[in-house]
Amino acid sequence: MYRAFNAVFGKVVRIAFPDVVVELVKSKCLPILCYGVEVCPVNKSHIGSLQYVVGNCLRKIFDTKLTETVRECMREFNWLTMRDLIDIKKEIRSKLHLV
Repeated sequence: MYRAFNAVFGKVVRIAFPDVVVELVKSKCLPILCYGVEVCPVNKSHIGSLQYVVGNCLRKIFDTKLTETVRECMREFNWLTMRDLIDIKKEIRSKLHLV
């Protein structure tokens, strides 16, 4: 995800508003990060590592080091935590296999 994020961020950081960058990251980079997590076993440590990546991306976008700022940005932009996102993906996958 860092490569995808840096590619997006490097091209649009000077010309786009932070909310545009966030939406680009959510639509283009987050799927890369989440690829395959619904079929792979993940534990708390893995989820924490994935959340760390997301937090670092938001820290870079908003030029902050404060965890509370990152949490607030996630709330404002309706960005799910990695735990919630993984649970949703696994639930969707299990429903698709039941049909």
